[in-house]
This record gives sequence, structure tokens and C-alpha cells, in this order.
Amino acid sequence: MDDSTFWNIIETAARAAGGDADATTDGVRVRLTHLQPGEIESFQTILGKMLNLAYSYPLWGAAYLINGGCSDDGFEYFRCWLITRGRETFEAALAEPDSLAGVVTPDEEDSEHECESLLYVARRAYETVAGVKMAAGGRGQARKPSGSAWDFDDQDERARRLPRLASLYP
Repeated sequence: MDDSTFWNIIETAARAAGGDADATTDGVRVRLTHLQPGEIESFQTILGKMLNLAYSYPLWGAAYLINGGCSDDGFEYFRCWLITRGRETFEAALAEPDSLAGVVTPDEEDSEHECESLLYVARRAYETVAGVKMAAGGRGQARKPSGSAWDFDDQDERARRLPRLASLYP
């Protein structure tokens, strides 16, 4: 499996789910169950790679604003949610986290932009297909986010670094 196939699985599931992150994960699981075990393992490897690419202080700051706070685990779940938005949104957010101002709606009923279930989707699909648990390993998160750390609670700093999001989430 390559990155394009990975994103095709995500985006096809997201379209069918109408953008709902958890329903997208369900659709990904169904699509993965039509693959060979090795391809499912490759999906998990690429998922880990994408999570690591998004492991940055600038994006964490955006997640902090959008979700009204963001722990270590919450940031991992946020990055999963971001992946369920598709490649274009994901890559735009990596390049400029403030671009998420065009993706989120502050008054949404579901104010948590997280999708923990994406972390486990390949493992569940693998068990269904292979009849055994997928071998441990995989994500291997970087020790430290990329970029410079900053105080996410500092309103002036938020406005400077993420002006569009800061105006949506004062």
C-alpha cells in the first residue's frame, strides 16, 4: 500500500459517512476487511507516519484552541480526526494550522474534534481478516513535537500564531 491508496480509503469512507469521523472509521474498517493482512499492516504503518507528520507544536496549538484544551492523548485523537478530513485538509493544516478555521465551526454540537477509533481500525480489521491479532509495533511516535513550544493559553500569542482560529475561539 502507498500513501495514495491510504488516502483513497480514508476519503472514500469519509464521503460515504458524510464527514462524520466515527462513521468514517467504520467505513475504513469495512474497506480494510477486503484487503490482505499485509496491506492492512501497511495501512497501519502509513497511519503512524501521518500521525507523526502532524505531531507539531503549531498544530497542537490549533487543536488546543479548537477543542478548548488538548492533552497529549487529546492531541493524538485530534490528529486522527484531522486524517478523517482527507488528504487536502490534512496537508493544508500541516503547512498552515490556521487553515483549519475554514474547516471547523465553533458552535457545532459536537465540539470535540477527535477520533480515537481511527487508532484501532487496522488492528480490528486485521483480526477479522487474519483471525489473529496484528503483531505489536507500529506507530512509534516521535519523542517531541516538531516546531517551537509556546504557551497555548497566552491570548496574544494565539492571536499572533493562529489569527483566524483565535478570532473563532476567543
